[in-house]
Amino acid sequence: MTVAVVLVASALNEPPAGITLALVAVALIMLVAQLFGALLEHWGQPRVIGEILGGIALGPSLLGVLAPGLEQTLFGPEMRPQLNLLGQLGLTLFMFLIGLELNPALLQGRLPLASRITAVGIALPLLLGVGLAQLLEQWLPELLPGPSNLAGALFLGTAMAITAFPVLARILKERGLIGQPIGALTITVAAIDDLISWILLAATVAFARSGSAWGALTPLLLTLLWALVLLVGLRPLRRWLERHYRRRGALGPLLQVGLLAGALLSGAVTEAIGVHLIFGAFLWGLAMPRYAPLHRALEARLHAVVVQLMLPLFFAISGLNTRLTALDSPPLWAVLALVLTLAVAGKFVGTWVTARLSGVPPREAQALGWLVNTRGLTELVILNVGLGLGVISTPLFSIGVLMAIVTTVMTGPLLGRLGYHREAAAEQI
Repeated sequence: MTVAVVLVASALNEPPAGITLALVAVALIMLVAQLFGALLEHWGQPRVIGEILGGIALGPSLLGVLAPGLEQTLFGPEMRPQLNLLGQLGLTLFMFLIGLELNPALLQGRLPLASRITAVGIALPLLLGVGLAQLLEQWLPELLPGPSNLAGALFLGTAMAITAFPVLARILKERGLIGQPIGALTITVAAIDDLISWILLAATVAFARSGSAWGALTPLLLTLLWALVLLVGLRPLRRWLERHYRRRGALGPLLQVGLLAGALLSGAVTEAIGVHLIFGAFLWGLAMPRYAPLHRALEARLHAVVVQLMLPLFFAISGLNTRLTALDSPPLWAVLALVLTLAVAGKFVGTWVTARLSGVPPREAQALGWLVNTRGLTELVILNVGLGLGVISTPLFSIGVLMAIVTTVMTGPLLGRLGYHREAAAEQI
């Protein structure tokens, strides 16, 4: 740390080589992300929330206020492309892990009930988000600066409709709910929600890039074709991988690298098609064998590098794009209150009412409503894509980040009030 501080201090007078600053910046991001993550986990919150807050703390919202010269030196325009590349690489591999975790077997036996709950739980906040965007177009049009206001509206609606499947799965595990009926129903609803959310996002990205519904049709059809190639055409490879792992109990270095390279190349295909690289990586993970020991082996190999090193870089980029100081007027705070209210009410009410009408007991229906209101990391992915395409502004991006944090933080206490308490776990500092 002392060496890093000396390097940073000297950088303010005479900037050293780019590689030196990049190493210092990455080391600082890793340390801050893990520190904030450990603190939030100690306070009963998902670790990912602390990592997101760590990224915000390193950006213009905190470090830029306390030490603007230091923030510009470490995370200024010259450093952004390098950090962004590493962050996108981490996000791509993380999406591969998400596809790996999403087990279609979860849908068996609960599909009709979960589909009804998911349909309303997505449709209501989506419509509320699009309606809010129409209001903002008349009230504060600078929040949706893209050439197509409909694209910005679709991004806002999608951001309000999604559920963060990975964060939700970890909350269920922490509270010992995975093996209970409420946990099984929630994970099924979240799995369908997650899948529909990525399809919605793919359609929205295609529309934003093409500028028309007709122009979006081609990339969507090509993405569907690529999904069929992976999910159907790779069946022989899936069977061979499972047999190989059952026989040897491990994957050799060449196979491991081949699977990771496949995720990156699949991401390159969907990026070239005109949607986004995250979809290709997600589909590649979904195309892998549904064999739990193989999943655990791949996750163990990737966890340290992806989740602890590369994904915090994505959070840092999100933090650098988050400017809480830009929310400096009553209208913007009113927009924040509206986004939070509509996002929470739309997701909870749509899920809770449908669950109750479908015969789910009151306590479980409430828990389900609060659980699927969790947005976390998935929200950041959608917001970053929208900001990168220029269809949402930095203030609206910052409002979305706050919405993601609040909706995730509130889940734990509300579950506790319903009697679903967090199980004791070893602290990780």
